Parts: sequence; C-alpha cells; structure tokens
Amino acid sequence: MAADSGKQFAPEPQSLTGRDNYYEDFTVGDVYEHARGKTVGEIDNVLITNLVMNTAQAHFNEHLMESNPVGHRITFGGVTASLVIGLAMEDTGEQGLAELALDKIRFRTPVLHGDTLYAFSEVMEKRDFDAATAGRPDLALYKSADAGEVRFRHWGVNQRGEVVFEGERRVLLRRRAFRLHAGPRAAGRGAPAAPPKPPARRAERARAAAAEKGGTRRRRR
Repeated sequence: MAADSGKQFAPEPQSLTGRDNYYEDFTVGDVYEHARGKTVGEIDNVLITNLVMNTAQAHFNEHLMESNPVGHRITFGGVTASLVIGLAMEDTGEQGLAELALDKIRFRTPVLHGDTLYAFSEVMEKRDFDAATAGRPDLALYKSADAGEVRFRHWGVNQRGEVVFEGERRVLLRRRAFRLHAGPRAAGRGAPAAPPKPPARRAERARAAAAEKGGTRRRRR
C-alpha cells in the first residue's frame, strides 16, 4: 500500500517470453543470448540421477569424489543438457509442435553443485517440414504452410564463461498462420460410433424388481 497516494500497487503484467518466436521470426545466423540463468543445486542433480536409475556414483557419492581430482560430485550430463535446453526454450520452443532430434551432444566442462548456467542458441538451418522425409508419419497432420523445421545449435556456459554443454536440436515450429488439420487417422475413421446407451434408471430397475415379486414398490417420502 502506497503511503502517499493510498492506492494499492498493481505491477504491469509482463510476458515471460517474446512474441517473435514463430518459424518466420528466425533467420539463419542469428545468435540468441537467453535471459535467464539457473544455479544447479544438489537436488537438481542427485534427485534426477537417482530417479532415472543412473548408478554412476560420481553423481551422488560425495565421499567417493573427495578422492577424485575434481573433488566434488559431478552433475549428470542429462541434467546439464536438460537445463541448458530448458533455458533456451523461452525463445526457441514456445511455438514448438514436436521435438525432432538431438545431435552432436558434447559435455565440455564438469558442472558442480553451485555452478550457474546460462544458455545461447544459434539458428543453423530452416526448411519446410515433410513428415514422410522426416520419418514421422505421426506428424502428417502438420502442413508445410502451417509449420516449419528449425535446426538450432545450443550451448551453455557457467558463471566463469566456460562452455559446459553444446549440441544441435531440430524442432517443428508453428508458423503464424498455423491451423490444425484433421490427421489421416481422423479422416479414415468415418462416422463416429453411436454413444453407448445410458444404464437403466434406478426407478426402472425398481419397477422391474417389484413386478417380479408381484407388487409395486412405493417411493420413499
């Protein structure tokens, strides 16, 4: 509450992501420095490492790693990759329809608990999407006029500027004119099946039971 005006403070709503993240908005050669950073905590590494049953003790046994030249537990690479790509999603994935591929994954520097990661992306390639060529018949409902494929190179750095991760990602993005078409499965189904008949009403069952017993059943008041 503002003391001088007596009016309640109401912050302006802010968009978490930009509006220029459709297929048409990307240009080959563009490089993005994504806004957010993420400090890697113990729970980020140890919990996910154990949830996915990664048995490499370097990720969760601090006593063991004290005798290692690194001196501390090392964050599981799958966590590092997920965090860097996740940080890039605000600009490269908000209009995503499908993730198509990850390639050329490299882990350059160990990530330790307490390190802070930042992400960068470069637009490497853009092309029309063809489900058959991509080997994705399940995506045939997306037409080239409505979506396109973009290949990004992502990399992440720590608070010291050291590259910790890099890799390429292909994603299917909406165009601004996107509209969802009926897929081949829906087109081949024909008329929808009639809905099942509702079960007999409780009163009808009661009347039938009463008739079998030779009398009528009175309704409770």
